[in-house]
Amino acid sequence: MKYIFLVVTIFFFKIAFATNPSGPENRYNIIHNFENDWTEYDKDLEAYTPYISENNNSNKVFSVKLNLNDYPGAFLVIKTNQKDNYLFFDNRLKKNLSADKWVVYSIKEIIKELKKGETILSIFGSNTPDKNTVFIGYPTSQAISVVEKTKNSFLNLIPRGNSHLSSSLVFVFFINIIMLSFVASNYNKAFKKYYSFKDLSAFIPKENSFLINKPMDRPNMMFIILLSLISGFVIMLLQSNGLSFFKENFFFQNGNTFGILTTNFFKICLLIFVSFVLKYFYINLTGKLFNIKKIVDIHYFKVIQTTIYYFSIVLILLLIGFNTYIKLGLEFKYLFTLVLIIFYFLRTLLIYFTINRVGNIKTLYLISYLCIVEVFPIVLGIRILL
Repeated sequence: MKYIFLVVTIFFFKIAFATNPSGPENRYNIIHNFENDWTEYDKDLEAYTPYISENNNSNKVFSVKLNLNDYPGAFLVIKTNQKDNYLFFDNRLKKNLSADKWVVYSIKEIIKELKKGETILSIFGSNTPDKNTVFIGYPTSQAISVVEKTKNSFLNLIPRGNSHLSSSLVFVFFINIIMLSFVASNYNKAFKKYYSFKDLSAFIPKENSFLINKPMDRPNMMFIILLSLISGFVIMLLQSNGLSFFKENFFFQNGNTFGILTTNFFKICLLIFVSFVLKYFYINLTGKLFNIKKIVDIHYFKVIQTTIYYFSIVLILLLIGFNTYIKLGLEFKYLFTLVLIIFYFLRTLLIYFTINRVGNIKTLYLISYLCIVEVFPIVLGIRILL
């Protein structure tokens, strides 16, 4: 019994230590700290040897080996207490480090820059590595409680941590419920048509439908707003499972407070809404160039209908996973991307057969049109996501 108690105590101590927040404004949970991993390059042996403080040598370069592929989606966080220190990756100068100032690098960006999964990080300047802080961590808003990378499964059944993200998700959930109730009660006929599987799978829709003939009318705009809110909610849930979407820039703020997360949610919803409105004008312009303007309204209606149907299902599945304490692993990003690719492929096929049955357009002509208005934006979006 004593041994069991000792093992449990050590386990919880390791969890508490691993998730101890640090970095700029304590925004990162430490997954691996390199304070005991420093090495020195031995010219005689032509190899890196462990740093021993008792040696009292005059070396000013200290290094650690980074296995970047072990921490997908994580961040490398660095700080030095001494000025005029220099950061190197594989003996190539990366940055001049300022004293007492945190530097954060995305592991994904480092791999992309170096084009490999391993590197030697070196800091030149200090007489001892004790003045340098280097660790790998995840943003605290992701509520990561994984100590090691799970290699055999993308599902980890572990409790999720409490953070401001949970409060934001509750707020966003109520926003979606209110909008859904408003649309269902005030635009009941349009609601039934958008969420009708029979109408969704029909290759020959009713061309005189009020939703098809007036794509920029109030009912359609309300459903585009609903789609934007649902998509934003999906992105928030994905972020809570470790997928980072909000990079610090002029538009999105970086942080895990309720105000910042909620503001970012409304910003992403605004971007999605504007993109769908611009999508109509893009389709309309391309339709005029191909002289097939008669199918533009049907095409746009099918885009909105299939997308809102798909993201509604994805939202329900993510909510089930979130509320049953299923923690999605780090490989989930690629699984979700694959599902997204399959959806867009099926949507393009559905649009192709619908337009082909309604417009009676030559196959090569129609394929060229769909490549411009559907395939190219999809490829561009996947490239940005990955």
